[in-house]
Amino acid sequence: MKRIGFILLFVILASTSFSQLCTNYHLVSSGETLYSISRKYNLTIAEIQSLNPGLVTTVKLGEHLCLPNSVEGMKTEVVESTPVTSIPTLASTSEISPEAKVTQPPLKKDSYAIALLLPFSTYKMDADSLDERSVKLRNVAVNMYRGAMMAQKELQDRNVNAAIYLFDVGNSVEAGKRAVERCEEVSADVVVGPLFKDPIQEVAKWVANRNSHLVVPVKMSNKILLLTDNMSKAYPGNNSQWYYLAGFAQQEFPNSIIVGAYAKGKDDFSSEAAMSGFLSQGGDSLKVFDISQNCVALYNFIKKSSRNVVVLDMTTDEKTGTALTSALTGLNVNFVGGESNVSDGRVEEGTKNLSTRGITLDYYNLDNLKWIAAYRKEFQSEPDEFSAIMHDIVLYYGTGLQLFGSDVGKHLNEIDQSGLISLGFEFFKTGPESGYENAYVNVVQKMNGRWGLKNNLK
Repeated sequence: MKRIGFILLFVILASTSFSQLCTNYHLVSSGETLYSISRKYNLTIAEIQSLNPGLVTTVKLGEHLCLPNSVEGMKTEVVESTPVTSIPTLASTSEISPEAKVTQPPLKKDSYAIALLLPFSTYKMDADSLDERSVKLRNVAVNMYRGAMMAQKELQDRNVNAAIYLFDVGNSVEAGKRAVERCEEVSADVVVGPLFKDPIQEVAKWVANRNSHLVVPVKMSNKILLLTDNMSKAYPGNNSQWYYLAGFAQQEFPNSIIVGAYAKGKDDFSSEAAMSGFLSQGGDSLKVFDISQNCVALYNFIKKSSRNVVVLDMTTDEKTGTALTSALTGLNVNFVGGESNVSDGRVEEGTKNLSTRGITLDYYNLDNLKWIAAYRKEFQSEPDEFSAIMHDIVLYYGTGLQLFGSDVGKHLNEIDQSGLISLGFEFFKTGPESGYENAYVNVVQKMNGRWGLKNNLK
C-alpha cells in the first residue's frame, strides 16, 4: 500500500510541476476532438501528446492542453468560435505555416527541369519476361507518361520553359540511388515519383539538401511526408477525406439523420475526423456505431427512425463494409463512403449514394470531354486516372515553376489551377519539419455507369 501511495503522489507532483511549467494552453470546448485541435494549431497529434503526458486520443470538455510556446494558444479565456459557412477542408483550417513562406524574391531561372521517376522495367528485355505485376506497373507508367506529354503541350502554350525528363525507377533502394544521380545530372527542380517507399526515401534525402521539390503522385501514408518538408503528396489522406465528406453530407442531406459506421480500433481516426468535419458545418455531435462485431444496433436505430438516415460508411475493411451494406439492404438509407471502401459493386445505379475519389475523370464535364478526345486522338487509347493525375501534377507544378521558380514548394496554394482535369490542390503542412498533404477532395456519384463529379471547388 505504501508503494502505491508513493506512485500516486509522484504522479500528482509530476502533473503539478508540468502544469506550472506550461505557459500556453488550449481550453477544450464542446465538440472538439484531439484531431480538430491539432489541425487548428497546425500541429501533429503526436506533438500535442508529447506535451501532455497521459493524453491518448480523446479529450474532455474544459480540459487544458499544453501547446508549444511557438503557437498562439487560447490560454484560459473562452473564445467565441466563428461560424463556418463554406464546405470544410483541412487546408482551410490549417494554412501553410508562416515560416514556410519566403520573403526573398523567387529563385527564377531561364529554364526548369521536371523529372518523372516511373516503373517502366526497361531492364527486362521483352514483354514476355514480365510478370503480371510488372505488366500492370508498366501500363501505369505508360499512362502517366502520356498524361505528362499532354501537360507539356499546355505548358508550352503558357510559355513555360520546362523540360521533362523520364527515368525508369523500380522498387528498391538501389533504384532510388540511381534516380538521385539522374536527377542531379539534369538539376531537377521538381521530381514526380518514384511510386514506391524505398526509392522515395533516397530521393527525399536528395531534395532535402537542395532547392528542389518532390511530389508523391500515388496513394501513400502521410508518414512519408516526415522525410522532408521539400515534398508534397497529391492524394488526400483518409482523414482529410472524412473531414470534408462529413461536412459535405451535412449540407447535401439537410433533412436526414446522419450517423457514422466504423470498426473500433481500425477506423478510429476516420471517425474522429468525420466528427470534426460534421461539427464544422453546424451539425450536432455525430452519432457513431461500432459495427466491428455486428450491425444490430445501427439496424435497429434506422428501423425506428421516421426520417431518412444517411450512413457515413467509414469502414476500411472490405469484408466489414460489405456486411454493412448487406445488413441495411431494404431500409430507407443512403450511403456516403470513402475512397478506400466503396467499390463499383457496392454502389447502386441511380441512387444518391456518394463517395470520394482522389481523382476522377468527369465524363459529364465539357472541358474534360474535350481533353479526353484530344488524348484519344494523340495516343489512340483511353485515358485513365493515372493519365489524368500526371497531367494535372505536371501542369500545376510546371505553372508554379513559371510563377515562383525553384521556390514553387513554398507557394503551393498560390498556383493557377486552370486547365486541371481531375484534381484540385489545397495544401496544408503536416508538421513543422514535414511535407504537405493535398486536402482537396472530389465527391462523386455514379450515373449511367460512370462517375460524375458532385462538388466543384475550383
